[in-house]
Amino acid sequence: MSAKIAAQLVTQRRFLPLLITQSLGAFNDNFFRYSLVTLVTLGGLTLFDIERDMMVPIAASLFTIPIFLFSAIAGRMADKFDRTRIMRFAKFAEIWLMLIVALGFLLEQPLLLMVALFLMGTQSALFTPAKNSALPTLLKPEELVPANAMMSGLLNVSVLVGIGLGTWLVMRPFGPELVGVGLVVMATLGWLASRQLPEAKASHPEMPLTFNFIGETVRVLNYAFKAPQVLRPLLGAAWFWMLAASIITLMPVFTASVLGADESVILLFSALFTIGAAIGALLCGALSGEGDALPFSITGAIGLVVFTTDVALITWSNPLVPEGAALIAADAFLADKANWRILIDLGLAAISAGLFVVPLQAMAQRRAPAELRGRLLAAGGIMNAATATLGQFTLAGIALMQLPIQMAFLMIAFISGLAVLFILWRLNLRRGATA
Repeated sequence: MSAKIAAQLVTQRRFLPLLITQSLGAFNDNFFRYSLVTLVTLGGLTLFDIERDMMVPIAASLFTIPIFLFSAIAGRMADKFDRTRIMRFAKFAEIWLMLIVALGFLLEQPLLLMVALFLMGTQSALFTPAKNSALPTLLKPEELVPANAMMSGLLNVSVLVGIGLGTWLVMRPFGPELVGVGLVVMATLGWLASRQLPEAKASHPEMPLTFNFIGETVRVLNYAFKAPQVLRPLLGAAWFWMLAASIITLMPVFTASVLGADESVILLFSALFTIGAAIGALLCGALSGEGDALPFSITGAIGLVVFTTDVALITWSNPLVPEGAALIAADAFLADKANWRILIDLGLAAISAGLFVVPLQAMAQRRAPAELRGRLLAAGGIMNAATATLGQFTLAGIALMQLPIQMAFLMIAFISGLAVLFILWRLNLRRGATA
């Protein structure tokens, strides 16, 4: 049933333009961010002589901080104004932001690039609540799981292509200039796609608008805590984004210092994780029925417990590779069959993560009352940004406590285990209430 619904959705104007718009935006975000990070780590780009080990988390946080700060106001706007108009405005603004980025790459101005990164986070904060609240407006309840599955799957593919192309292209001759041109072209295509969307009318147009982002953030989070049926899936999705941010931050150091492998293996792991998450999301969309698909979340959380624990255990006794030592490339890494178990574990953990998050996203959209939908889903964006920022500093926390890097994988397994127990408990309560 869900596969049939998905096939129908990709032919319809109420969904396909949104799928394309989000995917091009996700590509641009990562194309820009990883081009910048590669210039910092390999090209010697720096700002105020900050060390590169600090520049990378700073750059990552410059994107997530505005999402945390401005999502609440954006959620209020998504309830007050037509959601499609907001998305079109955000995508038009992205064209101008990408022109600023192109100028920053051309002039080799890191300060301009960092400012643009903050503004890109602001643009994303504006776009995301409008997109999330538009989905239940444009689609039927039974269409939400397959729609979220397709959006999550294509999002992961877009992220992967953006990461890979940004990392590779920016270090080629005229690479920064080509990146700038590509960013402007993709932003323009995203805006054109957004113009094909039908209206997604506001649920509360008479509501006054405020720009007090601190007060509105407190108010929006208060709405979420007073709606536990929406808060629970939002917290589960926030855990997924913390997991993803932790993995992305950990992988370079884990690969080099524990596995003794170079950047080609890091790219291999990135590809494995994003493709696996996409497969998990699409599997959930294809196999779920018309309900909330919570069994897939349970299956995904169990997979995260098993496979991340295995990664920690099989690498626990690996001696640390000293800094500056020769590292093996992807071909040598793959030639050693002992490493295949790590690849399988990471791939299956990624599939599990995709299975885990899709039902929760659809559940939050379905349960949020129409008059508060934009603000409640914006609360999810705030929590996602907060947990992603925490995830980005996972490595710093482990280093401060002088713990093995593998402890991060055990932490992921432990919290995933708690998620399994909580979901099972909620399902048992639900069965008891209907008995």
